[in-house]
Amino acid sequence: MLISSMSLFTSCGDDDDDDTTASGMVAGTYDGTLVVSLEGQQVGNESKSLALVKNGDNAVDVVIKNFKLNVNLGEDAVIPVSLGDLKVERCLLTQKDGKYTFNGATELKGIEVPLAPGMNLPVDCKVNIKDATVNGKSLNLPIVVGVSSNDTELMDVDVQYTGTKQ
Repeated sequence: MLISSMSLFTSCGDDDDDDTTASGMVAGTYDGTLVVSLEGQQVGNESKSLALVKNGDNAVDVVIKNFKLNVNLGEDAVIPVSLGDLKVERCLLTQKDGKYTFNGATELKGIEVPLAPGMNLPVDCKVNIKDATVNGKSLNLPIVVGVSSNDTELMDVDVQYTGTKQ
């Protein structure tokens, strides 16, 4: 009797680890590459880790901790931009043919962009994730960042993240 109760306990424990909800299937840490483009010109290409964090059964939060990006505008013109902790909350998941798709948006206010030593331009950023996909362990995350200052739109920054779940 002791052996069969231990066997039953073990099999119950194994079942608890398998989260088959949509968010449970895609949640995790992804390691990959973030490519940034301005007006079709690549200005950044960096390795980044991000997390898809479960937010209910059918939604995830996209989280990049301490998000820093070096924008390369020419030979010696590299602008380090710190976006802080980026979190796009409650991206609703849809599933078709084993592939999960999601969208989401957030706003970041008062991001300081260094233009020259001691001279920063405060900007607001609208971060839009459109048609991101998780297929197996592969994440494809397109982002458009609308940059504005004093309610004047300055530019759109195209970001493409591709990563693999760890």
